[in-house]
Amino acid sequence: MDQIKGVCGVKKETLIKYHEKIVTMAKGIEQTLFEHAPRAQNEEADRLSQLATTYYHELQKEVYIKLRDHPAYEEKGLCTVLEEPNDWRTPIARYLASGQLSSDKLEATKTQKRSYKFHMYQ
Repeated sequence: MDQIKGVCGVKKETLIKYHEKIVTMAKGIEQTLFEHAPRAQNEEADRLSQLATTYYHELQKEVYIKLRDHPAYEEKGLCTVLEEPNDWRTPIARYLASGQLSSDKLEATKTQKRSYKFHMYQ
């Protein structure tokens, strides 16, 4: 995270191109937010770290590995929202984006309790 924020430089040669790509992509987006996800909250990364330090037969959960024929930083990414949903996610997204809650106190409390499980990236 400190590398992305510009606090310190990237030392590992294999990560320099990834760093350059994320910095370039972030410049093209009006507002960005980078957050560190603790390993306890990042199950996939935890499984991959287990894979790196244990034998396959010792893993308790399945781990899916995607072999790439080219580095991920060379891929172009685009995300477009075609239609905004109006379902259980809507109040949570509204609360995370602007802090707006329902006037119904029970519904507002429910939204606040659910929202801690989610992050909004814009």
